[in-house]
Amino acid sequence: MTRVETAEAPPVTPLRFAHWRFDATVLAVVAILLRLPAFFANRSLVFDDGVFASSALAMRAGEVPFRDIFSSQGPVFLPLLWVADLVGFRTMDAPRILSVAAGVLVTIAVYACARRLTTRAHALLAAGLVTTSGSILWVTVPVNADGPSLALSVLAVAIALRYRDDPHLRTAVGMGIAAGAAISIKALSVPAVVIAGLIVLLSHRRVRDAAAAAGVALAVYVVAALPFGIGRVWDQSYTYHQDSRRVNSYGGAARKVLDTLWDRDLLVVLALFLAAIAFLVRWLVRRQAGKSGKAGTSGDRATTIVVAGLVLWIVLVFALLVWEPAMWRAHIAHLVPPMALLAALRPAPWPVLAVVGLVAAPFFVSNNESILWPDGYTGHEAALVQHLERFPSDAQFISDDPGWVWRSGHRPPGAFADTSYQRIDDHEITTASLAKAAAARDVCGIEVDPAADRDAGEERDRRGEAAQLSGRHR
Repeated sequence: MTRVETAEAPPVTPLRFAHWRFDATVLAVVAILLRLPAFFANRSLVFDDGVFASSALAMRAGEVPFRDIFSSQGPVFLPLLWVADLVGFRTMDAPRILSVAAGVLVTIAVYACARRLTTRAHALLAAGLVTTSGSILWVTVPVNADGPSLALSVLAVAIALRYRDDPHLRTAVGMGIAAGAAISIKALSVPAVVIAGLIVLLSHRRVRDAAAAAGVALAVYVVAALPFGIGRVWDQSYTYHQDSRRVNSYGGAARKVLDTLWDRDLLVVLALFLAAIAFLVRWLVRRQAGKSGKAGTSGDRATTIVVAGLVLWIVLVFALLVWEPAMWRAHIAHLVPPMALLAALRPAPWPVLAVVGLVAAPFFVSNNESILWPDGYTGHEAALVQHLERFPSDAQFISDDPGWVWRSGHRPPGAFADTSYQRIDDHEITTASLAKAAAARDVCGIEVDPAADRDAGEERDRRGEAAQLSGRHR
C-alpha cells in the first residue's frame, strides 16, 4: 500500500513523530482506563476467560502446555500468558493482563498504520474506533487468544508500512517476528500477515528482504513449538479446529458476522458507511470536474491502492470466518482494524461524524454494557462460587464452566481446563477419562450448570455437552 499523499497528509517529519509519541501515550492511557472495570470483574466474563485463566493456574502449579494442559491455541499463547501472569504477581486477575496489553498494542498499532497512510487526525479516529469497538473489547479484557494474535498481526502491518517508507532488512525481520508470533497464536491472523507480506514484497521488490521476513516468521513458529513437541502442538492447535463439526452453515456464519458487527461495532460500521458515502460524493465531483476539463488530484492513484489493500484484508478475513468450522463471535474482532482504517482513510466531514456518533453512542453503550461494566455472579452461580471458596486452596474441581473454579480461587486439572464440546467430539474427554480424573486425590468434585440445557447461544454450544457428560459423575 502506498501513502495517500495529499494536502491533508503532509510528508514525514521529526515533528510528526514527536506527535506520534504523545498520541500513542494518550491512546494507551485511554485504552487501559476503558478496560479497567472489566479487568477487575469478579466473574468469568466468557467461557474462554475461565479456560485460559485456569490454564495459567495450571502453569503456576508446574503443568506443561500441550503435555499436561490441553491448548487449542498456538505455541506462543500460553508462554505469553505465563509471562503476563508473572508480571501480575500471580494474583486472581493477573492472567487478564495479557489481553489488556493486547488492547493497548492493537490501538497503537492501528494508529501507527493510519499515520503512515493518512493524517494525524484521521489516524486518531481509526485508533479511537478500534479501542472502543465492542468486538475488540470482548477479546482484550477477558483472557483470550484473539486479542494478542490480532494485536501482533496489526503490528506486523504497521512494521511493513514502515518498511515501505524506509526499507531496511532489519525492519523486514521485525515484521517477520511479529507475523510469526501472531500466526503462532491463531491462524485467523493469516490475512493481516498476508497483507504485511505483500507490502514488503511489492513496495520495493526486494526479494531477499521478503524471503527473510517469511523465514523469520516460520522460525518463530518452529522455535516456539519445539519445546512442546511440534506434533502435539499441530494436533491441538490446528487439526483440532479443522476437524470440528460446523457450528453454522456458510450463510449462517455470514449472517453471524454481520449481526455481531451491528451489535458490537455500531460506531465502526456507521463510520465506514459514512466514509463510503463521502467517497462516492467526491468521486462524482471529480467525474464532473473531468468532464469540465479539470485535472484530477495527484493522490487518486495512491488512495485507490490503499483502499484496494484494505478491502482485500477485509475480504480475506470475512472469507476465513465464513469458512472456519467453529466460528465464534470473538473471532469477528479480526475484521475491525481494516474496517476502522478504511473508515478513517478519507472519512466523512467531522461535523457529520460528531452528530452520528452522538446519536449512535447510547445504542453502542447499551449493546456493550456487559463488557464495559460487567456484573458479578448472581443466583446459583454466586452460591456455587461461595461454596467452592470454603475448600482448601489446593483443592481442584472439574467443571463445564472453568470460570467458576477460577473465580473461587481454585483450578481444574490442566487436562480439563478446556471442557468445550469440541474435545468431547474428538474423544479427548470421555466418561472414562472424566471418571479417572475425578478419582484423583486433589479433585474434590465435578461442577455442572443445572441450567446448561436451558442456556441459549454460544455458551451452550461450547459447554453444554460437557455439562451433559459431567452430569453423570456429579
